[in-house]
Amino acid sequence: MEKTRQKDLDFLNRYYESGTSNVLVVYGHRNIDDSELINKFLENRKNVYYLARSASEKEQRFLWGKELRNRGIELEEYPSYFKIFDACLSLAGRNPFIIVIRNFEHIVKMSDDFMRELSDFMAQKGKDRQLMFLLESHDINWVENSMVGSLGKLAVSIDDFRKIKHLSFAEMRDNFPSMGYEDAVMTYSVLGGRTRLWKYFNDEFSFKENICRNLLNDNSFLYGEAIRLTEQNLRETAVYHTLLAEMARGVNKLNDLYHVTGFSRAKISVYLKTLIHHDFVYKAYSFGNAGRENVMKGVYKICDPMVNFFFRFVYPNQSSLMQMPKDKFYDIFISAGMQDYVHEAFKAICREYIFNLEERGQFPFEISEEGEWIGKEGNIDIIAQSDTGETALVMCFWGRQATHADYVKLHSDARKARLEGDVIFIFSTGGFDAWLTDAAGKSSESLKLIGLDELTNG
Repeated sequence: MEKTRQKDLDFLNRYYESGTSNVLVVYGHRNIDDSELINKFLENRKNVYYLARSASEKEQRFLWGKELRNRGIELEEYPSYFKIFDACLSLAGRNPFIIVIRNFEHIVKMSDDFMRELSDFMAQKGKDRQLMFLLESHDINWVENSMVGSLGKLAVSIDDFRKIKHLSFAEMRDNFPSMGYEDAVMTYSVLGGRTRLWKYFNDEFSFKENICRNLLNDNSFLYGEAIRLTEQNLRETAVYHTLLAEMARGVNKLNDLYHVTGFSRAKISVYLKTLIHHDFVYKAYSFGNAGRENVMKGVYKICDPMVNFFFRFVYPNQSSLMQMPKDKFYDIFISAGMQDYVHEAFKAICREYIFNLEERGQFPFEISEEGEWIGKEGNIDIIAQSDTGETALVMCFWGRQATHADYVKLHSDARKARLEGDVIFIFSTGGFDAWLTDAAGKSSESLKLIGLDELTNG
């Protein structure tokens, strides 16, 4: 099991092994597959698993009751949730027992009784024996922004939450052992750590072939996934798609969005907030408080890689996609732009590399704070700082050589940010010029060059 999922499993196991009864909410993006995690947790443990459907309360109780009757349990046609829980419990003997309810939001949104009956059931049955309710959801916005408010006082019945996050680049590489490093980086820039999407790519094909077979082929699942994601979660898609399209082409400040779309600032602000709640967009903040006069404020970026790729390359060119071969479309509309597009994903991969160094004790100091600096006239890709002020400045160059001029520019931007780097890391897939190579050799403690060989094997 991947390292990230092992931490999730450890979280669930700690509650199970506590010997006490608990109600846990586990949630995450719909394209992050958590089935392996849940199946591993349930292994050799008494449990009942129920997939909640989008249905009325009465229909939901009928469906769950029918599933239990099919297992030989006597139960009325429309049992209460309390009776359903009690029927589930009869399958366990005296063993600790787990009730898993997937997509539980479908029940809670339609029922005022569910959480009350669950709470009553735990109060009556969970004192004398160990019970665990594992409530799963893939509606991030609802869990994080609406659920507690809708439950009111009954929210105290929930003992803990666990957000299942995307997997790392290193974990994706393990999934595609035959994929070259550069193709893997480009793949991660499109699929990210959304594990449910990985099965559609084949590491025996080039990145271009995978894109043509999946993202550009209207017979494939991935072709329409970005639109399905937005249409499933958002109502006025014409407005949201306009904002996403503009952001994908680099219009990422509220005032700029106002000028290009014609929507009011108030309306844009509300819609951006909704996009953030659904994990489509995030608001980028610059590291630290110094040098604020040189900072670009109010910058919004698309954080869902599939959505970002679609609105950057496919959405604005769909008419052409309908009229030409997929490989030709890739060459004309995607190929050149990928080098710039991949930069954000490459930054995340370099950040991952930095933290892996720290975990192995190979970073100059223990990191207590990190971020980026977004200046009006320049950027610093990654800034890492210890709790005593030791600072690392990091720049990441995808697809080109890093040069002395880049080093000089970094120092200029650092002065604007009022930061002084104790150590500088420069990542580049295109190598380094002679000046940087010579400088790193003379000051190996303060200038670190990480090239393709180190990245490939790191």
